[in-house]
Amino acid sequence: MEKRKGGGGNPHFVLSRLVSPLSLALGAFLATAGFAAGPADSIVAAVGDELILSSEIDQAVTFLRLSQPDTTRSDSALAEMALGRIIDDLVLEEQARRETVEVAQSEVAVEVDGNIAAVRERFGDEEQYREALAAEGYTERALRQRYQKDARRKLLARKLMEKEGLTQVYVSPGEAERFYNENRDSIARVPGRVALAHILLGFAPGPAADSAGQRRMTEVMDVLARGGDFATVAGSFSDDRKTAARGGDRGWVEMEQLPPELMIVLSQLKPGQTSPPFPTREGYMTVRFEEKNSDRVRFRQILIRVPVTRSDTVRARTLAASIRRKAHEGAPFDSLASQYSQDPVTADSGGRLGEFLVAGLAPPFNRVVADMDSGEVSEPVLSEHGYHIIKVLSKQPEQLLSYLELQDSIRNYLQQQKLGERLETYLDRVRGKVFVRRFRSTGLSG
Repeated sequence: MEKRKGGGGNPHFVLSRLVSPLSLALGAFLATAGFAAGPADSIVAAVGDELILSSEIDQAVTFLRLSQPDTTRSDSALAEMALGRIIDDLVLEEQARRETVEVAQSEVAVEVDGNIAAVRERFGDEEQYREALAAEGYTERALRQRYQKDARRKLLARKLMEKEGLTQVYVSPGEAERFYNENRDSIARVPGRVALAHILLGFAPGPAADSAGQRRMTEVMDVLARGGDFATVAGSFSDDRKTAARGGDRGWVEMEQLPPELMIVLSQLKPGQTSPPFPTREGYMTVRFEEKNSDRVRFRQILIRVPVTRSDTVRARTLAASIRRKAHEGAPFDSLASQYSQDPVTADSGGRLGEFLVAGLAPPFNRVVADMDSGEVSEPVLSEHGYHIIKVLSKQPEQLLSYLELQDSIRNYLQQQKLGERLETYLDRVRGKVFVRRFRSTGLSG
């Protein structure tokens, strides 16, 4: 018979499957979401008449990564955790059938709505929530279907424990305050956050050098237009000697690791298409899109370098200082960004970069922003991309929450912890009444 120990007493990872919406037991997602097991699927375990498939473990691990993105556990450890939870859920479901314990659909609907709301809240805003779902291959409909079965099992567990008189939990004020004092530095500290916008001025070559680069790129495009093989032309003309020796082949590259201008161009091409020439920080480029696999792309490139001189950098610095003066004199920052910024991703949105943890800012932003207040605009700041003019849209300093501010959350957490311990004790008692067998160790299916 299967017996699994609890998850320990880590105060930052609540294991209770009775209360916490982000620690729901991970059930058979493939069945609820409408997916069919592939030919490589295999049986990992059996609980009573229910089978647990390797594909279910794969989906459970994916969901754990989505709901707990800061986890440091390996996939194999998460797979073991997921399997243990699925087994426990099926054991509870079997026990509920034996004791004729049922839950109403209306109860399940309320639970599911709460779980979806909790996930939305964790991601901050609707756009980040949708992006996270898409990145993991989820839709909200599939997520809701998945939660319906999990919510039903969670409610069954609660009712079984209520029947046994195990849900009455008391946390004394002394316990809660002691927990706060022992864990204050980790649970009460709210990191500082800052919302930023910027104007980027890259280092543009002088007119003569730029014209020479354009003429060379025009020659390259003429050769390609006359039927020249892209790989052969790259080997003869490209100034990127590393890729020129391979016919311009960049190999497989993660899309998100590419410069913004290159991402924009590649996103508009189909396999086999060649782009018009476009400017980059190094000069002028044309690319041939080869193929795509998930979030990775493979393409060839021809680069015509246009050298940047010291006078070019001085010119950019002078323009940056002029723009900063206009902002200081009252010109709207978003209008200046739309007019001058050379960041193709943020220029049309007024230069807005988003919100960041102050402690997580990269150089040179961390050094500059540390001494700025909300509404301030920095002097021109040099980075590898050019000169930045940074505006602090809002800034929330780091703070330490008091016990009074956290006492309700702490009491709720400690109640969940005690309920989790009681659930484990209850499971220890009922596991022996249900047939459980593991056929092989967990592991992500290949």
